[in-house]
Amino acid sequence: MSGFDIKNYPLLKLALPLILGIVIGWQCNVDWLHIATLFAVSLLAVAGGFSSRLPAWLFGAGATGVMLAVGLFIVTCDKKDVAPLWSGDKVACEAQLMENPYMGGAATRALAYVVACEERDGVRSEGLVELYFANSVEAESLRVGEKISFEAVIKNPANAGNPAEFDAARYMRVKGISGSLFLPVDGWRSLGMGDLSLSMRALALRNNILKMYEGLGFEGDALSLLAAFSVGEKRGFTQELKEAYANAGVSHLLALSGLHLGLFYAVVAALFAFAGRGRRAVVVRELFALLLLWAFAFVAGLTPSVVRSALLFTLIIVGRCLRRDGSALNSLAFAAVVMLLFSPRLLFDVSFQLSFSAVLAILLVTPWLQALFACEKHSRAYNYAVSLLAASLSAQVGTLPFVWYYFGTFPLYFLLANVLLVPLATLLMMLVVALWLSAPISFLQQMIACAASSLLTLMNWLVEFFSSLPVASFMLPRVDVAGACFAALLLFLLFYGAINRKYLLSVFAVFSAAVVLLLNIFAFDGGEKENSLLFFNNNKSGVVLLLPSSGGAYVVSSVPQFDSDADRVLAPYVKREGLEPVQWLSPMFADDYTGYSNGLISFAGLRVQMLADDCWACDTLQHPVDAVWLCRGFLGSVEQLLEVYPASCVILDGSLYEGSRRRLLRECSAAGVGCIDISQLGAVMVKGDDGSFSVETMRGK
Repeated sequence: MSGFDIKNYPLLKLALPLILGIVIGWQCNVDWLHIATLFAVSLLAVAGGFSSRLPAWLFGAGATGVMLAVGLFIVTCDKKDVAPLWSGDKVACEAQLMENPYMGGAATRALAYVVACEERDGVRSEGLVELYFANSVEAESLRVGEKISFEAVIKNPANAGNPAEFDAARYMRVKGISGSLFLPVDGWRSLGMGDLSLSMRALALRNNILKMYEGLGFEGDALSLLAAFSVGEKRGFTQELKEAYANAGVSHLLALSGLHLGLFYAVVAALFAFAGRGRRAVVVRELFALLLLWAFAFVAGLTPSVVRSALLFTLIIVGRCLRRDGSALNSLAFAAVVMLLFSPRLLFDVSFQLSFSAVLAILLVTPWLQALFACEKHSRAYNYAVSLLAASLSAQVGTLPFVWYYFGTFPLYFLLANVLLVPLATLLMMLVVALWLSAPISFLQQMIACAASSLLTLMNWLVEFFSSLPVASFMLPRVDVAGACFAALLLFLLFYGAINRKYLLSVFAVFSAAVVLLLNIFAFDGGEKENSLLFFNNNKSGVVLLLPSSGGAYVVSSVPQFDSDADRVLAPYVKREGLEPVQWLSPMFADDYTGYSNGLISFAGLRVQMLADDCWACDTLQHPVDAVWLCRGFLGSVEQLLEVYPASCVILDGSLYEGSRRRLLRECSAAGVGCIDISQLGAVMVKGDDGSFSVETMRGK
């Protein structure tokens, strides 16, 4: 960043307005006429910039306007392509699998492209969808490129509306996934293999490599790490191990990107160092390394993160061959422009944002940190450690606003973890290359596999060790988009001022951060909390969280055997609010404040009856309650229900089947009783005590 002048980076000057245009077009609906007008006026400005009679800045302003218009145009076209929704009715379709199915839990998942469907005006008839097969031998035997036919309802992307939940609708929109559906065992049939695209062939090759790993004896967490590190297959990772890598601050080891391709390039270059240092030898070595680099990207499935990294290395290598190393920042900007022109949605992909922000920070901040701490008097090992620490710290600083906004956590021991694990990752990449090259010699490959297995076990152990340390990862205050942008601006001013010796900027950044922090502390309302019941929207079982004003939390589920599923639904909110540990209420539980018996939840004077069967119909006595909570399995009519449980409110759980939900809605309306439909509203919070309560929706909170 020292001596940073945007005039020296023409590609960056083009990338910034393109990005701005994509952001504006994504958030707003811009009319085609306005885009065309902007483009035409900008072209005139560019043409006028060549005239000596007009101001010189006119050319730059015109070029900026052209790229802004291009960004608006490509994202508007992209939005138009994904705008139509599925009808929501059962339709007969044909689809081709875009990846190998993966069994996870109660279903086998795969991405597929619907290529033939009943066409209707105004609704979608093709697109990328998430398929969930009921687990079966037939589903496991499916392979990438295979075509299937089915008749099912394709659901449009939607969130459950639970607080702190993962924004699945946004994720699917960014990834270009138009919907999802579930197929029972007898709900589909195979039509054989279809034509394979380049990416499908890459995934088929990746699957063969994974089978080779399994044949060499890799299994469990060691196989998961090897698959993620070498070919980008992360679906075998357990949630616990993913969280361990995140808490240790080394999640980048699992996301195949620039680090891995850089290590691969270094290993390949070292293997061919014997070729000499002559001009011709260098060119041949670099071009051969480039060929192997793209081969590695092909094996990794040509995912966006791998492609952008390979593209960046291509620019650098070609520059070396032409003796025009150029600017790495210009190369990064060029890679971003090419990828965004191809797919503007990538700008809103979390991995894209993290990858480019990390590389940008490394390019700008690392040289300053190295100059600050490195010293020629110290050993090479010391300077290497300084370089490693500087790169790790730079990447962490660059990605902080995004990590803060999306995940809300910060790993405390990331520097130490990276110092130990990145060198081990380099050694692992050497073993991976040796493992592939030694495939014709089985006994040698087996020896290398044993060494790799030991190294993988050591790396996983180190990660689990760092993640188990006290306060390995701590929660950051919640921040919105504006707050994340403000944090990014302050970080830029802080380092820009320090590097360029404009210390007033650094002081201003620190002062602004301190003021905002103090304002938030004084504005924090630490008033008394209300007693509340939080009903989550879950399509498998009813889940309610009891939150006493005195602190703590209790959980009740309509189907105890689905406790693990309830934990999955609760976990984001529990983690964000710091409610751990949460106590599950067993039947016949009672204390001075809370009771749970025969489905009756007594809490802070409120009485809520949970019903998930038809046993209640045999009761001849009246049991007045404040609300009745109907979950999957409930049988009976609302009229009969209110005779046994007189209540002013009926809560329809998200686990109810669609037909039952619609019938109960009609009956509640006929009976004139208040009805809360969780499947439509999302999670709701019921506050109050002694029979008086209020209801608040929690969607988006």
